[in-house]
Amino acid sequence: MKTNIIRTVLVDDETRALNRMKILLNNFPEIEILNQIQDPEQGIKFIIENEPDLVFLDVEMPGKNGIEIAEEINRNNLHSKIIFITSHEHYAIEAIKYEAFDYLLKPVSINLLKEVIQRYKTKIQSNLNKREIDIIGLISKGCNSKEIASQLFISHHTVDTYRRIILKKTECRNSSELVMFATKNNLV
Repeated sequence: MKTNIIRTVLVDDETRALNRMKILLNNFPEIEILNQIQDPEQGIKFIIENEPDLVFLDVEMPGKNGIEIAEEINRNNLHSKIIFITSHEHYAIEAIKYEAFDYLLKPVSINLLKEVIQRYKTKIQSNLNKREIDIIGLISKGCNSKEIASQLFISHHTVDTYRRIILKKTECRNSSELVMFATKNNLV
């Protein structure tokens, strides 16, 4: 992500859905829409060539579906984050396999989109990885280092190291501040 601009691509076979997402995303000055693509094959080609920060991706499309596009993104080791936008709930588990950043049901509300974009910006700015976010979630539930270690199958010394790193990355002084930070930025 360069200079706080989030380079974004929309891939959906429905013109109406693309236009609606574009209108919603135009409310966010940090979002730069690089392209709106209706053809899945052209979509994956564009994503591979341009490696956007975010890809808003429909699941059910003719030819190649969104899950297959996610497979291509992973296979090409791209750092693009995927937000699935679909009318179908039943793909959510499969989307998790491809480390989807989020899974939103159509029609997407502006408030939900605002939360997702804020969470994305927080994650990128603080550079938290999945394990660190998992630990923040457990801290937010009131777990101590020993309990976190047990749940994540790591040593409590490793958890303490993660805690120090997380506090440094988030610029929080203690667990209470961290929980407030996580809540405010929709990390938990």
